[in-house]
Amino acid sequence: MILRRGSTRRFAREPISLRALSTILRTVSRGVPTDFLAPGALRAEPYLIVNAVDGLVPGTYAYDRERDALLPLRAGSFRREAGFLGLGQQIPSDAAVDVYWLSDLSSMLSELGNRGYRAAQLEAAIAGGKAYLAAYALGFGASGLTFFDDDVTAFFSPHARGKSVMFLMAIGVPERGAGVRTAR
Repeated sequence: MILRRGSTRRFAREPISLRALSTILRTVSRGVPTDFLAPGALRAEPYLIVNAVDGLVPGTYAYDRERDALLPLRAGSFRREAGFLGLGQQIPSDAAVDVYWLSDLSSMLSELGNRGYRAAQLEAAIAGGKAYLAAYALGFGASGLTFFDDDVTAFFSPHARGKSVMFLMAIGVPERGAGVRTAR
């Protein structure tokens, strides 16, 4: 049950479980009924900076929806980089995981014209909204954030080359008094 809504503004540097992260990723990858995507098709691809997830090595990952698996990109601690990419804010540095939705805008624009950009943003924003709800349902906090567009793409490249970031969501354990904690 969601007792209180609102973005988490402070995260404790505590881990979330791999099971919780998997639940969130499955929730956001179920698709959105639209007139610009085939049923079940998704174009906004989740890329992650994992800071503290039990059962996962800290590092960067891309989510493969077809295999329901995380593709490791680089191992290491990227808390400092997460803060920089999130416009220098502390929130993404402290979060257990940061999820960035990236889209191939060239493809969207060639298929949908100027509407392609709005469609890419809408799809990623709806996925972000689903991530909020899934995180809250699991007792975690979440916060949608702003970011340095080109730096995010460069950070996740070469895998993300040619893609543009549409949305960023920080997820983790709220610092005491900063959000509702009901379960882990």
